[in-house]
Amino acid sequence: MTARRPRLLTAAWVLASLASCTPQAATGEGRAVSDLYGIFFWVAAVVFVVTAGLIGWSIIRYRERPGDNDLPRQFHQNLKLEIVWFAIPQIIVIVLFVFTAYTLGEINEQEDDPDATVRVTAFQWGWRFAFDGSDKIVEGTPQNRAEVLLPTGDVAFILESTDVVHSFYVPRFLMKRDVVPGRETRIDVSIEEPGNYSGVCAEFCGLLHDQMTFTLEAVAPEDFEAWLQTTEGSDDDG
Repeated sequence: MTARRPRLLTAAWVLASLASCTPQAATGEGRAVSDLYGIFFWVAAVVFVVTAGLIGWSIIRYRERPGDNDLPRQFHQNLKLEIVWFAIPQIIVIVLFVFTAYTLGEINEQEDDPDATVRVTAFQWGWRFAFDGSDKIVEGTPQNRAEVLLPTGDVAFILESTDVVHSFYVPRFLMKRDVVPGRETRIDVSIEEPGNYSGVCAEFCGLLHDQMTFTLEAVAPEDFEAWLQTTEGSDDDG
């Protein structure tokens, strides 16, 4: 019994570590995604434990014993058991589908009047950020990454590409969107707390793909407005 306790503790620690492997969400939408990941993880963990337990029980219960050469009782069907093992996976899939559909609806919701609207243009191999209602433009390149200020609150990103397919990804937001040439894509986030959030291109787009990065700094709305007003026109330094 004592030998099993460390194993159980280790298994519990591994499960807890896996459950927390996603970055800490910095947006309301990211928290919704994180919660959905958690539901999927624990459902998968329960299915694994039950399945492994039944397999282990079958191995022990029906193992060969010395001197016992009789076959176990044979049966060819068990309608109740077949209904149960058909119904349980269907119920699990339906429940997960409902949770997923609800979460997708929540994260795809768009604000009518966001606190800031940022037009993001992706190109090989950098990002250009322009702000509605301002002449402010921040452009980044592999040699000089874009450093952009945003307000805490509701922010709308309108994404477009000038050349190939890119992908706008901020790990702490737990969301990403492909940026397709000739197509405008919008993603809304509700940034909950100030901080620095690194972003990357998550779609291989050529030679310097790995250097196509940017930094978003979330600040109080009044600091964001002051930043827009004090720096007019192009701002290569962020």
